[in-house]
Amino acid sequence: MELFPILEVRNLTKIYGKPCGECISHTGPIYETNICSRCNSLVACADINFELYPGEILGIVGESGSGKSTVIKLLAFDVEPLQGEYYIKHEKIINILGNGQKNLFNLTPFEKRQIRNQVIGIVYQYPYLGLKMNISAGGNIAENLLVAGLRNLKRIREKVLELFEKTELPIQRIDEPPIKFSGGMQQRVQIAKALSNNPPVLFLDEVTTGLDVSVKARILDLIKNLHHDYNFSIIIVSHDLSIIRVLTHRTIVMKLGRVVEAGLTDQILEDPQHPYTQLLVNSQL
Repeated sequence: MELFPILEVRNLTKIYGKPCGECISHTGPIYETNICSRCNSLVACADINFELYPGEILGIVGESGSGKSTVIKLLAFDVEPLQGEYYIKHEKIINILGNGQKNLFNLTPFEKRQIRNQVIGIVYQYPYLGLKMNISAGGNIAENLLVAGLRNLKRIREKVLELFEKTELPIQRIDEPPIKFSGGMQQRVQIAKALSNNPPVLFLDEVTTGLDVSVKARILDLIKNLHHDYNFSIIIVSHDLSIIRVLTHRTIVMKLGRVVEAGLTDQILEDPQHPYTQLLVNSQL
């Protein structure tokens, strides 16, 4: 039986600055820069194409400045692309838009908010981007439920408690603000908030950066367990190949805003073909 992607991205491009029309042709790995020599615009990513399949975990790797986090920000509607097509095929999209064939980048701000609240979840590298740090942890999660239309306060409380349990957060701290939590616990609150409306697609952007080794291991175990329980599709961005090896099925390698290699994670890590991927792998052995 043929398996169809739940998410598709075509020709995704983001340039910071006023592009001159030749930015893409004068940047990238061949030129060893993502800054256009003619107009000084920054090509954050260009001509990115990939699919994500139901239940799949896709990794995007690359060093700082490769464009991997920009891709996630574009898909989460945090920034606007210069060009590109973006499709999610799921019944929730049909409920919002009437069909699943619309380029999501062309939607109205209201439609994008609906998709952000119901179809995708995102966990940022820096918790303050995903949480209101002075509002209670439970309140952060409840806010997502309210935005999605849940109005029964008893049911909201039950759902928040359920998510605390799922993400292994101590129930007794439900009314404390995340600013009082450790980095690992803040990430758990972010994960709980991202999962609050059962999104079919989850974006994880460097979620273990800055955490102790033992805390990182527990977060990775949590992600694996949640994926097993919910079977959502995940795109995870990381510079840490050990995370990519543990979690992902397929991997995309980015350098200076371009995809230089893509394939099954085992193949990418065991037999890298592109010189840049070889350098990444060898540097982390």
